[in-house]
Amino acid sequence: MKRLALVLLLTSNIYSETINGHILPPEPDPKINNSTLLGIDSNNNGVRDDVERWIYKTYKHPIERGMMLQEANRLQTQISDISQAHKYVKLSDKSLSCEYYLEKTYEWFKVKYYYTSTSKEIKKIQFNTIKRRVAYERYNASFSGKVFDNVIVPDKMNCIFDENGNLKVQL
Repeated sequence: MKRLALVLLLTSNIYSETINGHILPPEPDPKINNSTLLGIDSNNNGVRDDVERWIYKTYKHPIERGMMLQEANRLQTQISDISQAHKYVKLSDKSLSCEYYLEKTYEWFKVKYYYTSTSKEIKKIQFNTIKRRVAYERYNASFSGKVFDNVIVPDKMNCIFDENGNLKVQL
């Protein structure tokens, strides 16, 4: 039994990659990963492994990676328990607050990145199965007919990633 565990541990590390000091989780088997709503998150950071790998390979700047990881974490959390939808709407506010802070702080960020386009891009990757798309539609439908009053203020404290773009905490 110990030998099997050691072989599995060594095998999983063989397929890992390191990008900017961050060890990516191994690419999950798509059949297994897509058979469940939340997929595989082997490092328990709140972002599915396939999504995390895509983000690190697609986005080179740490701020872009961090923002995309925060967005992926938010979306994953929102479909995890639809009964908590009203609690999770605050996660969108945090992401927007972080983005607005970055826009004020980094001039290039205004040109290169904005929430709507990035949100659409990550949703294509995040909701890649019918089960995941339906869960997100149910999440959104739970707000039907409701009005929210909120003011989003730029705030660095709502950015949940470090200077290297790695998640510090889960939402």
